[in-house]
Amino acid sequence: MFVRLRSRLSWTPMLSAMLAGCLAAGAGAETRTTADGVYTPEQARKGLEVHEKYCAKCHHNSYYRGSFLLSWQHQPVSALYDLIELKMPEDRPGALKPREYAALLAYVFELNDMPAGEEKLPHDHAMMEQILITDE
Repeated sequence: MFVRLRSRLSWTPMLSAMLAGCLAAGAGAETRTTADGVYTPEQARKGLEVHEKYCAKCHHNSYYRGSFLLSWQHQPVSALYDLIELKMPEDRPGALKPREYAALLAYVFELNDMPAGEEKLPHDHAMMEQILITDE
């Protein structure tokens, strides 16, 4: 099992892809994708609140639509979560609660027309490693 690394180094999609391949090969858990409905509508609404409180002063919600997720295609949700947690909010990186970061990701997925499901997007790192970002 990989240990979660907390550093100020930025995650790149290429590094994330390598980690995703290793995790998928070494883990026995079933991999899901964001196309499977990995967040709830309620969680996305909470993510909108998080966005308005912490993110909107720098990022209009249109920032997260379309091309934002293209570079994250086929990467684990955990990689995007880690990047956001390590870098945001800009004035206090890592200051939000794990469930708030997960809710923000749920909101981003909703903005990109990814389907909602019946279970919340987990904020457990190992579980997020098993969910790949894809619109397919």
